[in-house]
Amino acid sequence: MDLDIRLDFVETAPDLVELTGILTEYYAQILERLMAVGGPRFSVSEHVDASIAEIDQFLPPNGAIVLARDRSGFLLGCAFVRMLDADRAELKRLYVRDLARGMGLGRKLIEMRIDKAREMGAKTVYSDTVRGNSSMLALYDRLGFSETPIYDGDGNAPTLAPYLVFRKLELDSPGE
Repeated sequence: MDLDIRLDFVETAPDLVELTGILTEYYAQILERLMAVGGPRFSVSEHVDASIAEIDQFLPPNGAIVLARDRSGFLLGCAFVRMLDADRAELKRLYVRDLARGMGLGRKLIEMRIDKAREMGAKTVYSDTVRGNSSMLALYDRLGFSETPIYDGDGNAPTLAPYLVFRKLELDSPGE
């Protein structure tokens, strides 16, 4: 199946009902993956509520949210980025619905957030994923990310750290 997908950064908070729906799917998947590697159970709804409560951290001028939609406007995926400080950005909450998987959308969402982080002044981009998430780790590797210890400003609960893999990408300056 070939989808006509539109990718756009939002300037203001997106529809919170729609965002709640896709973040619920995202956190349910994270919980499943986390428990598969021996991690703790957490409340999906509490994580969704916390994400919605901190949405401003991921909006301009210090962050960005990119949404992927099909021709009808159905939300297929989302991805967040925020500046941790003047030189460092963090990629968060990449999710692509099953309908749109296998088309390179995840890669495109990562690349768009890297470009946005560079525009916002980042010299280093950080991310994390659950241990054992081989497809995401392979994608990060292909994009030039390397493994790194947990980074200052990581937005996860400390109890999750043993079950996560942390990645970083050093960005070239424009023109290099």
